[in-house]
Amino acid sequence: MGNLKIPLMKPQLAKVDEIIPLLRSLDQTNIYSNNGPLVKRLEAMYSEYFKVDRDLVVVVSNATQAIQGLVSISKQEKWLVPDYTYVATGLAVLNANKKIVLCDVSLHDWKIDLNQSLISPDKYGVIPVMPFGAEVIFEPYLDFIDVIIDAAASLGAVQPDFSTMPTTWSVVYSLHATKVLGAGEGSIVVCGNKNIAEKLRSWINFGFYIERSSEIQGTNAKLSEVNAAYGLYSILNMDFEKNEWIKVQELVSQSTSGRRWNTQVNIVSQFHPYWIAQFENESELKSVRQLLSSEGIESRKWWPIPLSVQKPFIGKEKISKTKNSEFLASTQLGLPMFKGLPAVAILEICRLIDEVIG
Repeated sequence: MGNLKIPLMKPQLAKVDEIIPLLRSLDQTNIYSNNGPLVKRLEAMYSEYFKVDRDLVVVVSNATQAIQGLVSISKQEKWLVPDYTYVATGLAVLNANKKIVLCDVSLHDWKIDLNQSLISPDKYGVIPVMPFGAEVIFEPYLDFIDVIIDAAASLGAVQPDFSTMPTTWSVVYSLHATKVLGAGEGSIVVCGNKNIAEKLRSWINFGFYIERSSEIQGTNAKLSEVNAAYGLYSILNMDFEKNEWIKVQELVSQSTSGRRWNTQVNIVSQFHPYWIAQFENESELKSVRQLLSSEGIESRKWWPIPLSVQKPFIGKEKISKTKNSEFLASTQLGLPMFKGLPAVAILEICRLIDEVIG
């Protein structure tokens, strides 16, 4: 992080000494990948966490590959994707060789806006993004048959009742080191039915099904046993990690209350790794970033450019103009957030922002 006094993030997985007991099993099994016992145990633990059948939970090498795999195995050719999201969501559709259709988002929750007359649920699949650790919800998308919910940062949120999720849907969570309950890298997928889960397992294993012969055009997207060990440590110690995140989130929530640049992400302290500020215009944001940087405080526009103006997506179909996506991309700023972020640092960040915007 160079000379930064306050970094944007400080990913903290299990210490080496803490992870060794789980890694010792590798010396006994000599299995390091290929759906080994630690991966199977991780799937079993998350099936209990989500209260779903064990066969419906699939561990994948990362969330981008998980979304790509689900899009690839679907019969649906056209997928609605929010223009305001991390680029991985859109690239997953492109790399699955399916058609992407970009939509605007709503300003009140930053999620894909489906209240547009040209959107016909029987013609599209949809990939709703739960932004910045938002709680997974099903209701707004119930008109659609093919739904893949990108809940990359929502593993620590209040979990939905998966018994009410339509059987043609799936939900994807990330285990990246920057998320809560991280494994370094990886993804947890909750599938709506066993057929989807079986096809996804085949897709991440070269398209193999029963024999070592590709039945579908798949890839290698299996999680290693080492990453599974880190993932297991995280879920086994979930209560401790949650408490550590909530301590910091409570300080942010208290410190930003009433400030006009506060956002829905920080109104209530939650188990997620974000502090997001909202400014009135891009000029204001730039001034804040400049001052923070001069004081050694890192910040980042997490989703800095709408997909529609990034090179892989230029010329792709859009349902309508995406003015809300453009506005949010130019006015939202990620501030430092990590376990152990000192209260004095939070107060200093607030003071500096107020100094700029009054």
